[in-house]
Order: sequence, then structure tokens, then C-alpha cells
Amino acid sequence: MKKISLSIVLIILTSYLLFSQIDTTKMRVADNQGAELAYNKGVQDFLSKDYAGAVADFSKAIQNRPNYTKAYYNRGISKTEMNDFTGAVADLSVVIELLPGESKSYFARGYAKVRLADYQGAEKDFTAALANGYSKANVYYYRGVCYYEQENTEKAIADFDKAIETQSVYAYAYNDRGSAKRKAGNLEGAESDYQKAVEMNPKLAFAFNNLASVQYELKKYDEAIESSNKAIEADNEYYFAYTNRGLSKYAKADYKGAAEDFQKAIDFNSNYDKAYNDLGTALLKLKDYKNALAAFSKSISLNPNYAKAYVNRGTAKEMLRDFRGSSSDWKKAVELGIENPSLYTEGAK
Repeated sequence: MKKISLSIVLIILTSYLLFSQIDTTKMRVADNQGAELAYNKGVQDFLSKDYAGAVADFSKAIQNRPNYTKAYYNRGISKTEMNDFTGAVADLSVVIELLPGESKSYFARGYAKVRLADYQGAEKDFTAALANGYSKANVYYYRGVCYYEQENTEKAIADFDKAIETQSVYAYAYNDRGSAKRKAGNLEGAESDYQKAVEMNPKLAFAFNNLASVQYELKKYDEAIESSNKAIEADNEYYFAYTNRGLSKYAKADYKGAAEDFQKAIDFNSNYDKAYNDLGTALLKLKDYKNALAAFSKSISLNPNYAKAYVNRGTAKEMLRDFRGSSSDWKKAVELGIENPSLYTEGAK
């Protein structure tokens, strides 16, 4: 029994850009007003990208004036820049408690929650920001991200629509709307949105890669290869693009080219289990069974629950006349829940 199962790589990457800004209005300083002095120094440190210094200065301002909302807000934004999202949420929550109608604070806290993968909490904050008058395109974009992550593609698409309506040149919104359409099964719509994203920003390697993936699904292999080429031009170390280009080459029966691309992906990420599996499938087609076996074994060592790699390693062992080993691998694949297990149970007897 010979069954080769390709591991199709479908990559969706969302880039989160911080649009929140600190309040740069300097406070008028009177005699002995240490809070204002520390606050103004914090603003300067932030603008100089000395975020740790800014946090220290805003903290000093808060020590001198415990309910200093501007200092709490700016310290929260500074912590966000330092990837201290838990700290940012805490500071921005103080601002919201003291100034419940402050729309930008809801947005900034929502962004920090997105980075903490608290999509439900972030969604509520973005909705509150809108209710309090925040109307920039990014609030719709990020709420769309939250809906997408919560598997609500209909609402995600509606918010990405609104973001694009508010700001027509918005490559990230087009990219992520494409991903939502793709998840909903609208591959042609996804392809169109990814194309618009890369037209607006040709440096977005992940958007070219997403375009290549959906073109692969549409069996537009030549177009997919070209899109992968563009992704690699934008970032020549973007290993996902090599994998996707390899898949399209494999589909066109260019097994040597596919193997080279899968190997290139591995060169950039030696822990990429799917690339080892895909390399093995190309090597099987090239009848290089020993190296195929090694590739599948490496894939399994990186991911012991990778059912497809067990199926494929079983095939390599079968071709090397190791029938007991092939039977063992197929049994393991069935135990791990491989699709269509009846295809392998017969050969595993």
C-alpha cells in the first residue's frame, strides 16, 4: 500500500501595528510641582524612544499626584511599547475608572488585550471606544481581528469592510479581510483582497505568501509560484514562502524544485516539522527513499503526534522493504486520528 499525504501549509499572518499615541501636551510647571516636571520629562523620554525611562518618569509623576490620569495613560502606552501588556492593561484600567468616557483609553487597552490574546475582552473595549466617539479606521480593524480570532468571520468581514470604508488605503485590513473570506470559503474573494493588499504595500511578505496559498488552493500553481517569488523578494528569509512555493512546484510535478524549496525552508528554520514532512514527500517522488525516511523521522522527532508524517514514513519503509516498520507507522497514524483510517488499517495488518 502506498499512500503519500502532503502537509499543506496555509499561512495567515496578521500584523498588529500600534496606533495609540501618548498625550504629548506638556503641563505648565509652577513652583515645587514635581508631578508636572516628571510628566514632561516622561514625554521627552517617550519621544526619544527611551520607554523604560518614560515609565520611571510617569511613575514618579503618579507618586506625586496619585490620580494623574495623563501620567497613567502615557505610562500604559510606554509599557505597551515595551511589550508589558499586562502592565499596560492595569494602567489604562485606572484611566478608564477615573475617566469612563475616555475613548482612546478603551482603544489602547483593547490593543494591549489583543496582544495578550484576550480577544473577547479586547472586542468589548473596542466597542466601548466606538460608543465613546473613537472613529478611526484602526478600531474597526482590530475589532475585526478579535471577531476573526473568535471564529466569527461574518462580523470580522463587516468590521474590515468598515475599516476600509473609513481608510481606503489600508493594506492590513485588505489582507485580514482576505483571510476571513478564505476561512468562510470565498477563495476568489480572498485572492482579490490579498492582491489589493500587496498592491498597496509590496513589502508585505506575509500578504504575498497568503496570496500564494489561496492561489494554490485554486490550483493556480504558476500564479502561486510567482506570488511566492514576490514574498521571497520582500523577505528572503521568510521560510513559509519557500514551503508554499515548494507545494506548487510539487503540484506541477517539479519534485526536484519542490525538494530544494522545502530544504531552503528548513535551512531558515531547522525546527519546522511540516517542511521535513514535505521534503520527504518530494524525495519519495524522486525515489530517494533513504533520505525520505530520514526527513519523515526528523519531522516526527519534532512533532511526535504528526499523523501524516507517520503515514508517509510508513510508505518510505514499505519502499525499503521494511514491512514490519511500515505496518507499525500506519498503526500509529490511525491511533493519532489520521483521516480515512481504513486506507491504512488494511496495510497495517
